[in-house]
Parts: sequence; C-alpha cells; structure tokens
Amino acid sequence: MNPGPATPPGIRPLDELDQVPWAELMHCYGPAADVPAWLRDLTSRDEDVRTRAWGHMECRLYHQGNIYEATPHAVPFLLHLLADEATPGRKRLLWYLSALVTGADDSQWFPDGYDTARIDGWPVETAVYEAVGAGVPTVVVPLLDHDDPETAALAAMLAAWFPAHAPLTLPALRRLCARPLPRPQRATALIALGLLAGAAGDRSDTTLLERTLADGDEPDRWAAAVALARITAPDIPPSAIGALTAELGVICTDPDEYKMTARTHFCYSDAGVILRTLDRLPQGRRKAARDCLVRTLLRIEQQDSEPSEAEDWATTLACFALPTGQVSGAAALTPFQRAVLQALLGGDIIWASGELGLFLSTEHAIPDTPDALEAWLSRP
Repeated sequence: MNPGPATPPGIRPLDELDQVPWAELMHCYGPAADVPAWLRDLTSRDEDVRTRAWGHMECRLYHQGNIYEATPHAVPFLLHLLADEATPGRKRLLWYLSALVTGADDSQWFPDGYDTARIDGWPVETAVYEAVGAGVPTVVVPLLDHDDPETAALAAMLAAWFPAHAPLTLPALRRLCARPLPRPQRATALIALGLLAGAAGDRSDTTLLERTLADGDEPDRWAAAVALARITAPDIPPSAIGALTAELGVICTDPDEYKMTARTHFCYSDAGVILRTLDRLPQGRRKAARDCLVRTLLRIEQQDSEPSEAEDWATTLACFALPTGQVSGAAALTPFQRAVLQALLGGDIIWASGELGLFLSTEHAIPDTPDALEAWLSRP
C-alpha cells in the first residue's frame, strides 16, 4: 500500500514499517529484520532507549562511511520522524541523513558541491541520495526557517547537497543568512548558500558575501571566502584567497587548539576544504595562496604537536604545491614549487618518520632526504 494522499512525497509513516521486506534486505551485519524496532525506538521518551537505537543505526545502516542495501528503505521513515516536531533528537536525524548522502568525509564534495555523476553505477548510493532528496522540498527546506538556529543550520547543511532543489532552497537560505545567527551556524549557512548558488549559476549573493568577507568575524570571513570561491569561480577576488590562506595558517600554527572551536557544521577537516578550494584556483590567482603555503611550511616546525601531525601537514601542503605526477628534474619546477621544497629543508620534525620522503619519492620522483633534496635542487 502506498502512502496516502496527505503524506508528503518521500515520507512513510512508521505504521508502514512492516510492509517492507526487511528480512530480505541486508545491513552491515546481516539481514535487516531488526531495523523496524530501532526506528520505532528513535521515538522513545527514554533517552537510553534512543541512544541504543542510534548505536544500531550508526553501525549497521551506516558504518564507517558505508551504506547498505537496507539503508535507502529506512530513509522515508527517517524523513517521517524528521517532519514530526514531537520526535526527540531531530538534530541528530539531520546529521545522520547528511552522513548517509556524503559519506564519512564531506570535504570530498568541495569546492563544487555534490555531483551525482560520481555515484553513477553505485545503486545503493544513488537510491539513498534519491530517497533523501525526495524529502528535501517538503521536510528539509521548511526547517531552514526553524526558530532554533542549530536546527536551521543543520537543515542548510543537508539541503546544500541537493542542487536540483536550489531554486526552492535558496530563498529560504537567504532568509537564514539574514538572521542574527551565532557561530558556527552562520558559517554553515553561508557555505550552503555558496554551494547552491554556485550550482545554480546565481551570482546575486556576491555582494552579501563580499560584505561578510570585509566586515565579518574570522569564521564568517572564511565561510564567505569558500562560498565566493564557488559562486565567482574562476574570478574569485584576492580578498577571498587571502582569507582562505590566512585561515590555513591559523590551522597549521596550532591545529589542536583550532579543533577546540567549531567553525562550521561542514567538514571534519576545515583544512581539507581550504586546500581543495585553493587547488581549483586559476593559475593567475594562485600567487597569494602559494606565498601563504610557503610561510605555513616554515611555521610547522614551531607548533606544539606530535611529530606525526607535523609530517602530515607538511605532506598535505607539499601535495598541493607540487605538480601531478613525477618531476623530470629540478629545472622543471616552478619558482613556487622550488620555494616550497626549499622551505621543507628547514625542518627536522617533518622528516623524522620518513613519510614525507616516501611521498616525495613515490609520487614525484623527488629525493627522499633533506641532504639529497638540497643537492638535487642545487643542480643546474
């Protein structure tokens, strides 16, 4: 039996749970016959019951970034719970639905936003994306006007992955951005605005974002820069590049301290978003980014962190700076690439485990020790 005419598209009430052949579907650990009980338990007034149910949902229907045959069948019921104001934990539902769509690391979808071409040939991923998308117009978009800023911002994060609904979503996002939101909700709304406006080819928000870039606080400036990179590409203003590279420098100076304050609901790694955004800059706009990366590499040695973290940062930044593929010789390097490698020579911690050297030699055919690299760079 299909949902009745009063039921919004994409939603199924819990009294239809038994109409799904759960025992014939699989989740991470086997047949999904236990899924209906977990979904019902998400409505419990007992927090312990809900916590156990979420534990099952997060390790069986979604496990370490993976989704399964039964997952898309659960989505219409999750949307039903999300649409009901009486459901406890609706913010967690928004987080969960976003994770089902993006996987464990949503920074992989920056700076261009969600591209359904990347899930072609992946039937489960496609089914989940379509199932969640069916509820965006009737369930998610209305939440952008929710009185609670956190709920509204999480709805913005989820809606941002559905560019097909941008004409409907953008007016609500603009209303959200006009509200006096706290951090990190405002930064989340700004980034979502950039992702969807960019997808729609709509540059009408450029003035708002440039004003935020000029007058906002640090998290908002960084978020506005990410949004501008999407909307105005390839003509991103130098001020946006400056904000992105400055934020990257802050991250690298003290990454542990940086993680203590949430700046946006998007992305486990803010640096990943920044690097991906900078990596897409046209050649003529990359000098400011390159200069900052050189300074950042020089500062890595001074940060108070584990050596492995310093090596990870150095490798990540070198990965951005260097060309794709192997280098035929030092003469083939650009001045910036040479400057980055020279900066690496000034460190000790970043070479300690050999990971940086292994990356340079394997990926780029560049010498894997400081002494050998220095000699290689000095050749005519």
